[in-house]
Amino acid sequence: MRISSVNLVTYGLNDRAFSQNSSAFQNNSNSKSSDASVFNVVRPDLFLCFKGSDRKTVPDIDYFSFRMLSPNMKKLMRKKCVEFNKKVKSDELENEQKAYLPLLNDRDMAQFIKVCEGYNKLKDDPILCLGRSPKWFLNTALWMDGGIDNYKFVAFSKFWYRNQYGEIIRMDSCAPTTEEEKAYRRYLKSIQCDPKHIVDVARKTGKKVVITDYINTGKGVTSFLDLMSRYAEKEGVLEEFAKSIRIYGIGSLEYMENFYNDDEEISIPHVQMPEKLRPWSREIPQEYHDMPLSVFEQMLVNENTNECRATFYPHEVWTVYQPDRFKTGLLSDKQIANLKKKCPRSATNFTPAMRDYRNLLNFRILDYLEQHGMMRSSLGSKQWD
Repeated sequence: MRISSVNLVTYGLNDRAFSQNSSAFQNNSNSKSSDASVFNVVRPDLFLCFKGSDRKTVPDIDYFSFRMLSPNMKKLMRKKCVEFNKKVKSDELENEQKAYLPLLNDRDMAQFIKVCEGYNKLKDDPILCLGRSPKWFLNTALWMDGGIDNYKFVAFSKFWYRNQYGEIIRMDSCAPTTEEEKAYRRYLKSIQCDPKHIVDVARKTGKKVVITDYINTGKGVTSFLDLMSRYAEKEGVLEEFAKSIRIYGIGSLEYMENFYNDDEEISIPHVQMPEKLRPWSREIPQEYHDMPLSVFEQMLVNENTNECRATFYPHEVWTVYQPDRFKTGLLSDKQIANLKKKCPRSATNFTPAMRDYRNLLNFRILDYLEQHGMMRSSLGSKQWD
């Protein structure tokens, strides 16, 4: 990957000195948001003690800790970004073959920022971030001057719908079990994102709740809406729920053209509604926003970028753990053992290398915003990790 417009400077601090100095810039790991207003972020701070965190090489970075960094520390962090691929323990990354830090090229960063700016028009709308894919874009929009003020995160992974002759079909054998669905409903209610709450938000704000996700075939969103519509019907608010939501999709047509190169024409990605919502399909607005292939490859299909921003939460593990606990070093050995039985490929705790990856990418984005006069002067709520 070509690197441009990043200053390389040699400083009189080695890695050990950096680690000692960086401790002064740690977040308060016990802080919690006290704002309980509608659809606001209320969550524990996930910047806690990770297993193996004694080997971290950079401090935890979010908007607040970034603003505390001295000019010299920022210079050193820029150097850490550029040298990441040389010093990272690549075997601790999700994908060893992609042991590079994204967005070091200013051209790619500018294109990434442009995608994030698309969310700014949703500043006054309640936003629901579905799964990991949109989180980097939403957090950046949260940090930007004139950007969004908040959003809600809902952990959700995988899908149980398939395309068949142009139609989307529910594969019952791949869908959540009754026990798993009950566990996920408890999770939704605990974070105030059950259908009744979404309907209440729409009533109070007079605005539809925006559900945003990466959309290619749309099967993931369809699966989520299938579960939500079944829940809404059980709660007696199915029609109101349908009229309380809209879809904001992001993706890359160029990626789709490369992936489906045998097809003559690629249609704009959209979400096909599950069975219970189809009577109101026309009342659920959808919009799609395209991004350059280079940004898409670095920020959405790069397993390292995806895995270090949020929890992988397929239905097989809904009965095993709460999503704010996984890959933070906070799961018990018994839970890890259960997780290995349910979903063995994902049963690994967050590594120091992945933690460094996340924090350096946070720094790179925040540093670019500050240097280009695009960072907001204050932020009222804690960001979602």
